[in-house]
Amino acid sequence: MIETLGKLAAIVDVPAGTPESRVATIFFDPRCPYCHAAFTALHGQVAARWIPVVVLGDSEAGTRMAAAILSAPDHVAALKSAFDAKLTPAAAPSPEIAAKLDENKQAFASIFAAAPQLRPGVPTLFVPRPDGRLAIMVGYEPGDDAKLRSVLTGS
Repeated sequence: MIETLGKLAAIVDVPAGTPESRVATIFFDPRCPYCHAAFTALHGQVAARWIPVVVLGDSEAGTRMAAAILSAPDHVAALKSAFDAKLTPAAAPSPEIAAKLDENKQAFASIFAAAPQLRPGVPTLFVPRPDGRLAIMVGYEPGDDAKLRSVLTGS
């Protein structure tokens, strides 16, 4: 699963030298306030790959925002700007970026289709455990960053 997620278009917020087994993968919608809270709590604290997926309301606005993030020279700065409402969305995504966003959305849908016990939502966090298994967390509430770090470390 991690290998498949690793092939999706993402914003990589991972310090150099971080082992893949210590990197969380997070599906997010750039307009989601819970995703913003998760980014604020995790940025600089937890290595993460942020995968944009447009699933909330007005898909055109979401697609433009996600495309602006993926098209920016500094993806992490663009993600931060998007969450701070300081990023001006691109006019329309390039065909290449649109295809990447579609691939992300299809992967997101496939995950929830394969796990009907989970209710789809953003953010969706895939957190590797030390034993190699993945924990899946859907949604974000204050304090969940501590739970995520606990899963990563196996404590």
